[in-house]
Amino acid sequence: MGRIRSIRSIFFAASTLVGATVASAQAPHYHVVKTIELGHTRADYIIVDPAGRRLYGLGDKVIDVDRDTIVGTVEGGGGGYAIAPDLNRGLVRNGVYFDLKTLAVLGHLDVKGDGSRYDPVTHHAFVWRDTDGWVVDMKTGKLLSKTAIGDGLETGVVDGKGKFFANVEDSGFVIRVDTRTLKKEATYKVPSCGRAQGLSMDVATRRLFMACDTEMVVLNADNGNIVSRIKVPSRADENCYDPGLKLAFNPNRADSTMTVVREDSPNKFSVAEKVPTGGGARTCAEDEKTHKVYVFYYTGTSRENMQLVAAVLAP
Repeated sequence: MGRIRSIRSIFFAASTLVGATVASAQAPHYHVVKTIELGHTRADYIIVDPAGRRLYGLGDKVIDVDRDTIVGTVEGGGGGYAIAPDLNRGLVRNGVYFDLKTLAVLGHLDVKGDGSRYDPVTHHAFVWRDTDGWVVDMKTGKLLSKTAIGDGLETGVVDGKGKFFANVEDSGFVIRVDTRTLKKEATYKVPSCGRAQGLSMDVATRRLFMACDTEMVVLNADNGNIVSRIKVPSRADENCYDPGLKLAFNPNRADSTMTVVREDSPNKFSVAEKVPTGGGARTCAEDEKTHKVYVFYYTGTSRENMQLVAAVLAP
């Protein structure tokens, strides 16, 4: 009997250890591992090119995401890039069209937007601002049309299947648009959202992560049903998602933290942790290979002496 108890004890201890290991693997602890000083410049939407291993959007600076160092500049670049890794082309929201490998500027288009996104199905880049929208052929670098994609759009994502989703900021809505026809197919209303800004997506489970005033709202991308509402300190201008770890990230400018939300299942979400970022960041980008998350914030007491800082958070 004593031997049976011993075997049971060993089994229980082993099971506990395995369970703890699995839980630990499911909930990595993010923390700032490096900061990058970028000087007196401005940034906005940031994005990682997973193929070229570079981060764009921190002014005109380009960051190597494997070494987390500045490796070049895009002349005339700024915040907000549409990245086409399959074509080796990039487009800044101000119309600068460039080569992803060499960073050489290939042309300037008559585009002046806020948000931007590349669609691999049509090989088009979509750029938008207020009621204006631009469609660019990323193969040729030609402006195809100027047309209204939506009214008051903020952040947008594509699903790789010909659908574009974007937040209507002032209304707290998400719209779904066909990337081939640019026809609006559906509007997903989220009651009490406030101002809708950041939007990211798990394309595998068809879940949208919408940044509302004090919540991250998870939506079913196919029908707009609200799956979960998670309290956060403040809305993100741009949130991000790691498909490998099944984690969504919401930078909170209000208290200089980042809320990490775990996708336990397509219909269950929970807060894994809330970690300090070092400054009032409200924008993030994620690298699927290293699982690092990038945020930025400003130091200084006035617009004249502010300095841009990028923080690298890793599990």
